[in-house]
Amino acid sequence: MVTQAGQVELGSLFNQNFMNKTAKIIIGAIIVVILSAGFFAFMIGRKPVAIVDQAGNSGGFPDMGSISSRISSSSSSERSFSSRDEDTSKKILTQLTDNAISGATYYGTTTVLYMERSTGNIYKINLDGTEKTRLSNTTIPKIFETLWSYKSDKIMARYFEDADQDDIKLKIKTFTASISQMFKATSTSGVELKGVALSPTITEIAVSPSEDKIFYLNETESGLTEGVVADFNNKNQKKIFELPFGEFNATWSTKDSIALLTKPSFDTEGFLYFLNSKTGALIKVLGNVKGLTTIVSPEGDKIVFSGVGREGMESKIYNAKNNTFSDLGFLTLADKCAWGKKNKLPTGRMIYCAVPLGAIGSRQPDDWYKGKESFSDELWSKNLSTGENKIILDSFGADIISVSTNTDDGYLIFINKNDGILWSLKLH
Repeated sequence: MVTQAGQVELGSLFNQNFMNKTAKIIIGAIIVVILSAGFFAFMIGRKPVAIVDQAGNSGGFPDMGSISSRISSSSSSERSFSSRDEDTSKKILTQLTDNAISGATYYGTTTVLYMERSTGNIYKINLDGTEKTRLSNTTIPKIFETLWSYKSDKIMARYFEDADQDDIKLKIKTFTASISQMFKATSTSGVELKGVALSPTITEIAVSPSEDKIFYLNETESGLTEGVVADFNNKNQKKIFELPFGEFNATWSTKDSIALLTKPSFDTEGFLYFLNSKTGALIKVLGNVKGLTTIVSPEGDKIVFSGVGREGMESKIYNAKNNTFSDLGFLTLADKCAWGKKNKLPTGRMIYCAVPLGAIGSRQPDDWYKGKESFSDELWSKNLSTGENKIILDSFGADIISVSTNTDDGYLIFINKNDGILWSLKLH
């Protein structure tokens, strides 16, 4: 029998056990809350890492038509977690210009050439911002684009000419010029820039990465668009194709291959073609991607591209050799990326991209092109050999375009789209 006292003792023991269990539960709950709060705070403080669409799902382009089925099933496993490059002691960010520029290029491994947008004057400056020299003194206002030969001794410049009173649109003028004599000039005030005028009906221009040649699209009197390859002074012209459609962006990506991309728009399916500069053969590489923008590797075997998926913008890498797709690992517009020049171990091929903070809307790249939207970018790198993604530069408010590296990937230069200012970043 259980006595009354035993009943009391049993009741006390039950109450004690209950209180002990309750205390353990409360303490455990407090620990969970503390850990959850710490984890939440940690996650809030982190920068965006992986490519994620607005629905919170990673993956392929639902609207890519026939190519969507070829997205590699291993693409998710190839992605790696990102890290921040903490070795900032050797990294130096330098503002190279005070005024907006129309284009820049490397001259050797430690020097940059650029053309000032407002004056058309050409300058030379070291990548660390020292020894700035004016090479030309010919004023050419309203320069909006400057392209350089592969040896950086010739230029292709495009500028606006005021339209006639009855003409609504501004006229675009194009000229080429040799600047090799400027490097030998002793005058500190610069020398006169003399060039050769090209046809005003030219709509798009690209420069060969390995020869003194240019490619351009020209509107004929019959309304067709012809593709022409010529010397830098526009001699030895060779028409390699003629099409009823000419709305392309052109980039001379490899020695014999020109990339033709249909003008990107978020509500229009885009296509990328490779044009053989010698035979005129046209091959479709990518297609049925709305808002398609691309950048082709120096070997022509891989393509960074972005476009509008079902839930928003997505960024991918297309491997043309094995016909597979993988995630870039961060979300950006391909216009903001560049391929590294080095392709040797231990680093291997690198990709450098400006990555906007915050969301990228589904009306891109249209709103960005038109200036309706601006971004604040970080700079990221991706090592294709290891799959590692790194943040190499925190955002300082710049909307970064025209990213490029020198021959040893030791420096990176870019332009702030907001003000046209040129910057350099010492990588290592």
